[in-house]
Amino acid sequence: MEKSLKSASVPYGVYAGLALSIITVLAYVFNLELFTKWWLGVSNFLIVLVLAILAVRAAKKISTADYFSFKNAFTAYFIVPAIGLLIAVLVSILIFNVIDPGASKTVTEMTVEVTRGMMENFNVPQSEIDKAIADIQASNQFSFLNQLKAYVFQLAFFSAIGLIVALVFREKNPNT
Repeated sequence: MEKSLKSASVPYGVYAGLALSIITVLAYVFNLELFTKWWLGVSNFLIVLVLAILAVRAAKKISTADYFSFKNAFTAYFIVPAIGLLIAVLVSILIFNVIDPGASKTVTEMTVEVTRGMMENFNVPQSEIDKAIADIQASNQFSFLNQLKAYVFQLAFFSAIGLIVALVFREKNPNT
């Protein structure tokens, strides 16, 4: 991939990381309960997705190649979640493991209550609820290792979407 195409995507990755980090910091400062809300995850997903698509579009516009290949489209896309999510994970690790480790316990307790309420609303048997609660309490979603695992899984998820985006934006090789 041309250097200029990569450099076109990097700022979008930084913007994504900054946006996700600001959301994390604001949720931490104003209301830890926001970390248990489904719409927060959806909004974070949409921020990364939109910025990644914008990066592909920008890379395609500045491409000097005869055609914009699938590889170029996917690479331009992938740079955004790779950088953005990495910045967000580092900020989250800093907040929940260095600055305020107690906040992770608070969010875990809130997650337990939200999960319990949701499962009770769906009439899930008490034994299943107890098992789910025990699983949540046994794992610290904000531990360094669990956040790195989440980063890898999120990258894999965004990569799958990136394959579709790259198919949409790529141009066929006119020489074949």
